[in-house]
Amino acid sequence: MIKFPMKFETAASARSGIQSSWSTHSGSLPPIACAIPLEFNGPGNGYSPEDLFGASILNCLIAIFKVYAEKQQVAFSEIKGKVVLTVDRSPAENGISVTHVEAYLEVSGASDIEKAKKLMNGAVKDCIISNSIKAGKTFHIIVH
Repeated sequence: MIKFPMKFETAASARSGIQSSWSTHSGSLPPIACAIPLEFNGPGNGYSPEDLFGASILNCLIAIFKVYAEKQQVAFSEIKGKVVLTVDRSPAENGISVTHVEAYLEVSGASDIEKAKKLMNGAVKDCIISNSIKAGKTFHIIVH
């Protein structure tokens, strides 16, 4: 049985200067190189916060679909996708924010195409990360 609330911890430390990169890690997992993106005049030689944000949405969708597919005994050969974040000025927020998230997901080799589509739509509905953001969201789903 899953117990709530749950806590997930990530740590990082960085030195001064816009051009210096840093690393972040979670528990005993390998560190991830991070940097300010070129678009914000950084070096771009590591994952940006925006990259990690998009990755968290995409990987949440994939993880939930995998759980649902296994529980419902829907086999598939591969799930792949990408997330495109739009970062823009937000007059309502008096700053800059992610204003739109566009997710593209493709499930290949589904043993039951219709059931896999329902499970993917369920993953979209139940994604913890995308449910926690207020930006507009668009999901493009292909199952074959």
